[in-house]
Amino acid sequence: MTDLKTLGGAVAAALLLSPFGMPTAAAQEAPVADKPPVAAAESAAAAEPAVDKNAVVVNGIRNPELKTYRVMAAGLDAFDKYHELAPTAPEVRFKLRPRSGKPSADMSGLAMRIAGDTISIPLPVAADHTFSLPRSEAARKENADLLLNKPKGGYRWQPDVHSAGVPEGMRRLGDLRLECKVLVATAKEEIGFWLTSMINTLLLTTDWCSHEKIQLSTAAAQRIATATLTHGDQRVQLKLNKEGTSYTPPLGNKAYPDDALIELRYADEPSA
Repeated sequence: MTDLKTLGGAVAAALLLSPFGMPTAAAQEAPVADKPPVAAAESAAAAEPAVDKNAVVVNGIRNPELKTYRVMAAGLDAFDKYHELAPTAPEVRFKLRPRSGKPSADMSGLAMRIAGDTISIPLPVAADHTFSLPRSEAARKENADLLLNKPKGGYRWQPDVHSAGVPEGMRRLGDLRLECKVLVATAKEEIGFWLTSMINTLLLTTDWCSHEKIQLSTAAAQRIATATLTHGDQRVQLKLNKEGTSYTPPLGNKAYPDDALIELRYADEPSA
């Protein structure tokens, strides 16, 4: 039987895998001995990296952060398919966050657009770093990209679902379950059939979000002290990561309905 570590690692790898956003290691510069001017010039010319004529340039940024429209549109399809998890949520938005290990990623002046062979559609980015993705048959046909005006490797794109009427400082469990469905749909589209099939075989299901041995964390808007699931008279403390920046909701536990709420107490708030 496959153990929890193997299952969790397989799914985590799939959800974190991003061929468009992997950071690259910087080469260390070695000291160069003094050379005659001609030899030094020849050496510098030989050492100069070749220019990639196929590289994408956005606002002067070579190889910007990007995702294919096809991958992101799979998330729109999942939102429609599983909308009953959050029937009063008007849409799924996508939130830009710094990657793990890239906390200093520049989140100012974010600008996005859908770019294809013949189309260019600007996507406004809100103050909370979220954006809405429109349906576009032209973008699908042209295999267009979503381009961010920042260098690749520093950002993640995560679904953001909010039902109407949820009190401030709380999250609804069904909203988080729907976010997971959207996230998994985009991951499956991005990693392709072979790796998706392998993980389905390991889990013995195609429903990664509801598997009892898979625990996916949810990022908080700011550092939190506690996350408490409330349902009727029940109050269940949820696990936080060590930095207090995310918590682990019981996405696959059917004992808790979609309308259960998670109360977040932020680290800068006084204890009750």
